[in-house]
Amino acid sequence: MKAKLLKISIAVFTFLAFTSAVSACSTVSYQPELPEQLKEM
Repeated sequence: MKAKLLKISIAVFTFLAFTSAVSACSTVSYQPELPEQLKEM
C-alpha cells in the first residue's frame, strides 16, 4: 500500500514540476514587438 501511494505521489509531484517549468519558460520566451523609434537607432 505504501509503495503504491509513493508511486502516485511521485507522479503527481513530477506533473506539477513539469507544468510549473513549462509555464515559466513560456513567459520568459515572450518577446514583444519592438517600437519603430527603437528600430531606427
